[in-house]
Amino acid sequence: MKNWLLPIAVLGMSGIGLLCTSERARAQMRNLFDRMADAPDPFGPFNQALERELEYIQHTLDQLSEALEA
Repeated sequence: MKNWLLPIAVLGMSGIGLLCTSERARAQMRNLFDRMADAPDPFGPFNQALERELEYIQHTLDQLSEALEA
């Protein structure tokens, strides 16, 4: 382990802890999470294309299963 890894981890955790202690910081964190929830999905088109491909594969497998049963 590097000599700087533990101090940085402790400072990071204490910084997160300090954010949770003040009401103003908690309000800003809530505001950030609310804005993130309302943001558009950057992977929307990719997810839709992936869903179509999976449906196509499922349809092809169903056809193959029917052909093997006959």
